[in-house]
Amino acid sequence: MLKHQDGITVIELLISIGIVGVLLTGIYNFFVASSKNYLAQNGIIQMQSDARTALDFMVRELRHVYGTPTISTTVSSNDTISFDRIEDTGYASGGSATTLNDPTKAWQADAFAPSTDSSYTVRIIRGAGSGQTRTISTNTATQLTITPAWASTPDTRSVYVITRNKGFTLSSASDHVLRYRSSATDQNNPLSDNITALSFQPDPADPHMITISLTARTQNIDPRTKNYRSYTLTDAVRQRN
Repeated sequence: MLKHQDGITVIELLISIGIVGVLLTGIYNFFVASSKNYLAQNGIIQMQSDARTALDFMVRELRHVYGTPTISTTVSSNDTISFDRIEDTGYASGGSATTLNDPTKAWQADAFAPSTDSSYTVRIIRGAGSGQTRTISTNTATQLTITPAWASTPDTRSVYVITRNKGFTLSSASDHVLRYRSSATDQNNPLSDNITALSFQPDPADPHMITISLTARTQNIDPRTKNYRSYTLTDAVRQRN
């Protein structure tokens, strides 16, 4: 005589498969959502880090401005700045019609000589020869050779500064690249990507203060909002000289 054997029916099997399918779909959707959230957060962190790095670099450079920088417009209002950055300063011990001497220095030979991407100038800011600006053509450890010749030769009362002209700009409305020029003869080289806005604002009440405003965006569209995420930083920098 055959005994009765319990088992699952086809309907029960289909119900079980359906439940498992729902659970697997939920797990899959959870992992997809988590992945999108991770990618979005990672993009935001990268954007903020890149923007802060770029702003900090500009602040460091602009602290060493000599004189009044030139602010102009390339793409949007006040998005370009050109400035003379102090590279060195000192007291002359004298010189000739085409030289300036400073025995306290230990410059690398030809460190200030012109090249395809850099050029330097020397200015007498106090003492004999004050107000003169000349291009440095070569140098030794303690002597600068300049061109053209001095109109008034520097002496032991002469205070000088060595500068290099630099600049920052947004050169195109389409590529969103912050660019940096390291000298008057250099081209605008990429400094940071995904920069959508940049401005330099002088302080009317303080000629030595400049406010920098920078807006960055994420490299990719946020998969959750279907839009780019943006981040704006502002900092005020005071010239040390």
